[in-house]
Amino acid sequence: MSSGEGILEGLDPEQREVALALGRPTAVIAGPGTGKTRALTSRIAYGVTTGAVDPGATLAVTFTTRAAAELRERLAGLGVAGVQARTFHSAALAQAQFFWPLAFGVRLPRVADSPARLVAELLPRFGLDGPYLARDLAQEIAWTKQSNVVPERYVALATAAGRHVQGAEPAQVADVLLEYERVKQGYGLIDFDDILLCAAAVLEESEEAARQMARRYRHLLVDEFQDVSPIQSRLIELWRGPHHDVCVVGDPAQTIHGFAGARSEYLAGFAQRHKGARRVVLDRDYRSSAAIVGAANALMAGHGGVTLRAQRPAGPPVEWAEARSDQAEAWAVAEWLADLHAAGTPWRQMAVLYRAHSQSGVVAAALAERDIPCRVVTPSDRLGGDAGQAGGREGDGAAVTCCTLHSAKGREWDAVGIVGVSEGSVPHVRAVGREAVDEERRLLYVGLTRARRHLRVSWVCDPYLGVGAPSRFLGEIGVR
Repeated sequence: MSSGEGILEGLDPEQREVALALGRPTAVIAGPGTGKTRALTSRIAYGVTTGAVDPGATLAVTFTTRAAAELRERLAGLGVAGVQARTFHSAALAQAQFFWPLAFGVRLPRVADSPARLVAELLPRFGLDGPYLARDLAQEIAWTKQSNVVPERYVALATAAGRHVQGAEPAQVADVLLEYERVKQGYGLIDFDDILLCAAAVLEESEEAARQMARRYRHLLVDEFQDVSPIQSRLIELWRGPHHDVCVVGDPAQTIHGFAGARSEYLAGFAQRHKGARRVVLDRDYRSSAAIVGAANALMAGHGGVTLRAQRPAGPPVEWAEARSDQAEAWAVAEWLADLHAAGTPWRQMAVLYRAHSQSGVVAAALAERDIPCRVVTPSDRLGGDAGQAGGREGDGAAVTCCTLHSAKGREWDAVGIVGVSEGSVPHVRAVGREAVDEERRLLYVGLTRARRHLRVSWVCDPYLGVGAPSRFLGEIGVR
C-alpha cells in the first residue's frame, strides 16, 4: 500500500480536494478529460491508507461494465483490495437476490432474457405491428420503470413529457404496459429494470435488510451521476442509509440518456439536498488539445457544464468539411484516417462516430475499400457492454472503432472523425423542443471531447439538389 502523501502526489489542486473530502457528502462536477476516475480512486485509496475508509465497507457504482472494471484496475494499481466496484444493475441484482428470501420468503424471480421478444409476442393482441415497434415499446417500458411511471398514469405523464412511440397511440402503449406486466408475472420473470425496483423495494419493505445494508456499506461513491434516473436516485439514498461519506461524480454537459430517464438535476441539486456537502469542480482538461477544447467550449457556451481549461498544446486545427453525399463523406474520412495512419497514428487509436447505427454501413464500406481494418460497435444493451464485429486483417486489437455517439461515451482516441453532423441528424429530426435539442447538443459535445489530438467533423450538403444543411450547432461553434 502506498503512503497517504504518496497517493496525493501528482494530483492537481481540485483532484486533491476530492481525495481529502472524506466523511462528508461531496459532489464533483467533472468535465471530460479532467481526471475524474483518478480523483475518485485516489479518494478511496487515501481513505484506506489513512484508516478513514474500510475497503470492505465501500461500494462504488457506475453505469457500464467497462467503467466498473477500470475502477477495479485503478484501485488494484494503488494497492487497494476489497472495494465493491460494480454497475448499478450488478450491485442491485446481488442485493435483491440475497435479501429477497429474507424479506418475502421466496427466491427472487428469474431475469428475462429479452423484454423486446416478450413485447413482440403481445403486439398481435392489440393489432400493432412494425419492424421496430417491439424494440421501441421495450425502451418505453424501461423509461416508465426508471421514472417510476405506473401504467395507469402513463398517458398523462408521457404526454406531459412529450414522449411518443411511433406506430402506437399513448393509450395503446398503456395497454401494452399492463399486459406486459401481467404476462411477465405469469411466467415468473422480472426484467432488466425490475432489478432496480426490486432492490429498492426490499430495502424499503424489510427493516432487517436495511439494517444489514447499513452495517455492510458505510462509504458510497457514484460515477456518472448526471445520468441517474429517479429510481437510481432513490436506490442511492437507500444504499447511503444513515452514513454521510457519499461522493458523486458527473458532468451535466454529458447527460445524454434522457430517453432512458436520466436527469442531471440530481447532480445539480446534490449540495442542496445534503447538509454540509462540498462541491468541487474539475475543469483542467488533460485529454484534448487546446484546439479541440476550444471547439467544445464554444459549443456549450451558455448551456451549462464546465468551461474546460486545456492542459495540452494547441495541436492541429479541427477540420470541418462538407460533402455532397454520404458516400463521398465516408470516403473522405477514410482518406483522412489513412493519411494519419501513414504518419504514425495506430488504427486502434482512431474512431469514426455517427448519430445512428444505420449510418455505420456506408462508413464500414468506405473503410473496407481502403483496406482499413474496422470494428463496428453495436449498442447491444443498457449495461454498456460493447458487441463488435471486426473487419480487416488485423482484428479488434488494431482496428478503427466505428460507433454511435452514445456508445462513444467514456472512450477516447487520438483521432476522431464525426460524420453526419447535419440538420435532421444532429440534432435528430425527432428532437422536438428545447430540452430534446439541448440533449443533442450534449451528444455532439461528447463526440468532440473523445478526441485527443486529431478531430474531423463533416456533414452532407448539396445546395444544387436541395439536400441537407449543416447542423445549427456548427454555426454556434463558429463554422461557416
